[in-house]
Amino acid sequence: MKNSQRIIEFILEDILQEQEASNPIETDNAPGDATESPFTPAEEKFLGKFDAYGTTHLGIVYSPSITGIREFIIRSGKDLNVTPGILLSLLRKKIVKLVPYTGFGRNDDYTIELQLSLDDVKGLGDADKEKIEAGSGASGAAGPDLGGALETPSAPEPPAAPETEVAWVVKYGSILSESAKIAKSLLTSQISEAKQSDVKIYADASRLLSRFPKHFIYHLRKMIETMDKKTKTTHEKERLIADILDNLQVNLKLKPSDVKKSYEFHKNQKRLQKHLKTK
Repeated sequence: MKNSQRIIEFILEDILQEQEASNPIETDNAPGDATESPFTPAEEKFLGKFDAYGTTHLGIVYSPSITGIREFIIRSGKDLNVTPGILLSLLRKKIVKLVPYTGFGRNDDYTIELQLSLDDVKGLGDADKEKIEAGSGASGAAGPDLGGALETPSAPEPPAAPETEVAWVVKYGSILSESAKIAKSLLTSQISEAKQSDVKIYADASRLLSRFPKHFIYHLRKMIETMDKKTKTTHEKERLIADILDNLQVNLKLKPSDVKKSYEFHKNQKRLQKHLKTK
């Protein structure tokens, strides 16, 4: 599960970088003036949802993948006041955690679990509670994505008149159908983006790279694209490779001689030589 959390954080970082590059979104996810609060105003709005609905579980993430998390943000981000930046920040602070839903027939789904007690976020959802008690529900037409609420909520008050319409009530099948359309659109967009990329990963021609899962290859391609954009000269690229080797040596517990041997492997292998020839 620890490795899964790291993958999720990496996915959220990737989504944030894409947003910053294409269409920067401004939020109030900066520290507030009140020093007594450990949360930013934007984080408090999201955490207030746990308080408002009296549950330590919110939302349904159909897949802990880049497509699944994108789909969750699009489907539930507005209703839950959550963005990739807010979710990433709270995950790193260990305030929330992505856990298996565990509900009947939903063993493949995930939900956001509050790692604090409801008393720790008490009062943050007062504004939402007033809306709920007034019968207007949460913001957004699709209603609150309580998702993995394992606690049984108290029964809502019946409407004053039978003709009163609760705007956010929709059929569960409709939600699934719409979510499937969004996921398909995102996946198609992701595949098209990968086809347009100039970065090529020669996994089949390598010694060990072919053993890694497809999402590793995808993120490796994205990393190389970013490194190419952020470095302008050959000297900068050389320094970047030196930094990467330094981190690999430490984290993979290698000796300098092992790193040198890796370079020898690269220098002597013939599998990718044809791709290194200059015109």
